[in-house]
Amino acid sequence: MSFSSDVKKEISNIELEECCMRAELYTIIRFRSEVVISLGNFGVEIITTLSSTVREIVSLFKKLYNVDLEIIAIKKDKLDYKTRFKITLKEKGTKILQDLMIIDENFNLIDEINYDLFKKECCCVAAVRGAFIIQGSISDPTKKNRYHLEIVAPTIEDANFLVEILDKVDIDAKIIHRKKGYVVYISKAENISDFLRYTGAINSLFFFEDIRIEKDSRNYANRMANCDIANGEKSIKAAKKQLKDIAYLNEHYGLLKLSPRLMDAVILRNSYPDDSLSELSERSEEVIGRYISKSGLSHCFSDISRLVEGLKRR
Repeated sequence: MSFSSDVKKEISNIELEECCMRAELYTIIRFRSEVVISLGNFGVEIITTLSSTVREIVSLFKKLYNVDLEIIAIKKDKLDYKTRFKITLKEKGTKILQDLMIIDENFNLIDEINYDLFKKECCCVAAVRGAFIIQGSISDPTKKNRYHLEIVAPTIEDANFLVEILDKVDIDAKIIHRKKGYVVYISKAENISDFLRYTGAINSLFFFEDIRIEKDSRNYANRMANCDIANGEKSIKAAKKQLKDIAYLNEHYGLLKLSPRLMDAVILRNSYPDDSLSELSERSEEVIGRYISKSGLSHCFSDISRLVEGLKRR
C-alpha cells in the first residue's frame, strides 16, 4: 500500500459529527462524482481505487440518508494494474443533492460553493479531508528526494475554496492548472506536516516526520563530509605550495636570511608537511617553544610567497 493510501485510510477512519459528515460528503461529490439522470431521478456515480474510500462513502450516505449504494468492481486493463470501484447512488438522489445544495429547486447544478456547510472549523477540516480522500495524493517520503502533496479540483472555485481554508491555518498551498483540472499543491515539508496534523492523520504525520528527520540528518552528514573532504584537499594543496616556496628560498635566497618569525613557520611546515594550519598552530609551542595562531601562520606563509614571487621577477 502506498503512503497516499495509508493517509487516506487513516483519515477515513476518523469519527465525525453529522455536520462534518455532510461537509465531507459534499466535497467528495463536488470533487469526483458525476451527476446523472435516470428515469426522471438524479443519481450520483463515483469511481475510486481504494476500498477504504468506498467504505467511507457508503458509510456517509448510510448514516446521513439511510440509502444503499450499488458497488461494481471494474476490471483492470493492461495499462492500469489497480482495480477501480464504481459507486452508484440510485435512490433518493434528487432529495440528497438538493439537501446538500448541489442542485437547486429547479434541478439545475449549483456552481457556487455552499458555504453554509462550512461555518464551523471542524466542517472546514472535513471538507479538506473529503477532497484529499477522493482526489488527493502525496509523494512517498521514503522514495522521493522532494516532498509534494496535491489535490485535483474540478474548477478554479473549488481550488480557491481549499486554498482559503488552508491559508486560515497558515498552510501555504498554491494552484496550478493542468489537463486533469486545477491542482492545489503543497511542496514544503513543514506545510505537508501541518496538513497531516490538520486533517488528523497523526500516525502518518509521525512516520513522515521520522523519515524527514532521518533524511535531513543524512543530508547534513553528507554535506559535512563533503566539506571536510574539500577542506582537506585545500589544506593539502596549500601545504604543497608552502613546501615548494620553502624549497625555492632555500636554493635561491637562503633560509638563514629569513626573519625569526618566518623561520619559525618554515620549521613547523618542514616538521609536519601534511598538517593543516590549525594543526601546525596546535604543535607550535611543542616544536618552536612559542604559540603561533593559525592566522599568524597564514600571514607568515603569505609573506614567504610574496618573497618568492619577488625573487622570481628579478
